Amino acid sequence: MRVIIANYRYFIAGGPEKYMFKFMESAKKMGIDVIPFSVNNPQNEYTPYSKYFAKPRSNQLMYADTQKSVENLIGLVRATVWNYDAERKLRKLIKDTSPDAVYILHEVNHLSPSIIRAAKKEGIRVVHRISDFFMFCPKYDFLCQNEICEECLHGNYRKAIKNKCVKNSLAGTLLRVLAMKLYAATKVFEDVDTFVCTCEFSKNKLIEGGVPASKIECVPTFIDVSKITPCFHDDKYFLFLGRMAHQKGTIYAIKAMNYLKNTDYVLKITGQISDSEEDQKIWNYIKENQLESKVIFTGFKYGVELEDLISKATCVVCPAIWYENMPNTVIEAYAYGKPVVASRIGSLAEIVVDGKTGMLFRMKDAEDMAEKLQKFVLDDSLSERLGRQAREKCERDYNEQLHMSKVISLLQGSNVEEVKK
Repeated sequence: MRVIIANYRYFIAGGPEKYMFKFMESAKKMGIDVIPFSVNNPQNEYTPYSKYFAKPRSNQLMYADTQKSVENLIGLVRATVWNYDAERKLRKLIKDTSPDAVYILHEVNHLSPSIIRAAKKEGIRVVHRISDFFMFCPKYDFLCQNEICEECLHGNYRKAIKNKCVKNSLAGTLLRVLAMKLYAATKVFEDVDTFVCTCEFSKNKLIEGGVPASKIECVPTFIDVSKITPCFHDDKYFLFLGRMAHQKGTIYAIKAMNYLKNTDYVLKITGQISDSEEDQKIWNYIKENQLESKVIFTGFKYGVELEDLISKATCVVCPAIWYENMPNTVIEAYAYGKPVVASRIGSLAEIVVDGKTGMLFRMKDAEDMAEKLQKFVLDDSLSERLGRQAREKCERDYNEQLHMSKVISLLQGSNVEEVKK
């Protein structure tokens, strides 16, 4: 079997890319030929197929660095609305390699849904994995002014435009709305044969947005647990993994430590304080509440250092304030035998089994979060008990073989229910 996997980056920058390279590695072990399709970028991993990659939308690698120029503006519009270059290049790749299916991970704002139409013009099956809510929300995360908002779910974009939801830019918001209206008019997403959601919560949102339930399959992500040795002892610290974006709710984990000042436990955050206005507000809060000794920024960790940091944690915290779409941090924590304390929202309320693989608290409620963390302080064996159940859930529900069997079945056009667990 031969599959083209499409993602707008061919280097690791976040969850979709981590998944992409894991999928490619697993598929190779199964004898499946996976061909990448992406956007040309100096950071890309080497592949002989880069000659087919689409042009970047500007000379800058990241949106925030994009300089104002006519050329870059045209590139931005092209990539956001309909990328004809990507459509043409993918059709050429399909003709030259004769794949059985195209597996799309993330195309918005770069490759654009033009690649869906490209595959269908060549008569190739399309499976699209959903990692956020770009189909229904101009900002992708159902957040407006840092509050949950679903106004755009059924095509009403007035609130998004009024609040300049896309990077606080009226032009940027209008451009995304224009693109979404174009996709609705051309019915391009109807060309997708199967949508893959990582959790039931996301699946239900797609159904609410008008996608037929018959075209959606729920296939949780996976991790190769054979490469990870669980650790059931801890060094008395709570761990926040990932970037300190507002929607990740880092500030609520920090506020929770206000209630745990008299304990031996600390909060460790992978990353560091930047010069951004939001990060400086967080740092000022830490200083004003004398939490310098309770909140430790470890700097960015990778490889063995990151593995060691997770292994020795009491639990991993996930205080998100948006509809997290099955974050990798939860699955990684489970693999290491670590329970997760998370907001009761979105997929987190689905994958964290309260009282068994971790604990759930009311979103944005630092005191409630602190009460859950206090349980670990009062019971030295709690982390191990929940951690063992977390590892068992990971081995059972998020294993490599189960995931790959289901996705390959969908790429072949079979019903996922036919795959035996």
